[in-house]
Amino acid sequence: HDPAAPRTALERAGEGFSRSRASAPLRENEPEEIRSAARALNRLRDRIPALMNDRTRMLAAISQDLRTPITRLRLRSEYIEDPAQRTQTVRDLDQMQSMLESVLSLLRSESPVKPTLVDVAALLQMVCEQFSDSGFAVTYSGPDRAAFVLRPDEIIRAATNLIENATRFGTQIDVALLTAEDRLVIDVCDDGPGIPDESKAAMLEPFVRGEEARTMDETSGFGLGLSIAQAIVTAHDGTLQLLDNAPQGLRVRLQLARAARDDLGAPRT
Repeated sequence: HDPAAPRTALERAGEGFSRSRASAPLRENEPEEIRSAARALNRLRDRIPALMNDRTRMLAAISQDLRTPITRLRLRSEYIEDPAQRTQTVRDLDQMQSMLESVLSLLRSESPVKPTLVDVAALLQMVCEQFSDSGFAVTYSGPDRAAFVLRPDEIIRAATNLIENATRFGTQIDVALLTAEDRLVIDVCDDGPGIPDESKAAMLEPFVRGEEARTMDETSGFGLGLSIAQAIVTAHDGTLQLLDNAPQGLRVRLQLARAARDDLGAPRT
């Protein structure tokens, strides 16, 4: 009998427990000190989902309640005679709506949507074109087509959040798609000030924003963009890295190591 086995089992159980995946209870038939720790961890295991569900329900209720006055304000904005004031009001309301959706997106631990075969290259080109049409210097580089099995709406949201984040700090943004066998890599690069190595891990935490975006102005948001992207990538069994871009700026690398790849083939009817 290996005396380190109970401790190893505790370590594995602690590492395996996450918000998005249920885990089996720890065995409580080990030596007394291990047994007491297992009991405590099992109690914690039961409490955490309840706390997370309570928080999700509370914020979802708040968001739902806020949607109604936002809708009323949007209708009233149509009666604003000054075109500039009307445009600014609608833009502020759009930002408020986007913030609410971002909070809810971060809190959704599991997506009911099943992965499907989609053209990731087309999705990324579409998102880049939307930003370009809005006046941002966003370019796409990569293959014309790349078929992978994933949840398209979530990938669009992840890419949109990463590009939005890049436009706040850089002037030139490049979205690069790389594919190799069953590996999919999306790099969102900007020419901004970048993030120091000691701050990269913290920037992936919710509600953390960079120095330039500490004030809640029209461009800063809640600091949820990277966290939402990371949650989406994690749900796809992938990784998200913050790397240095050359010669300057930030390179956010989204990698789906086990994405199922297929050929688009002929158009389907």
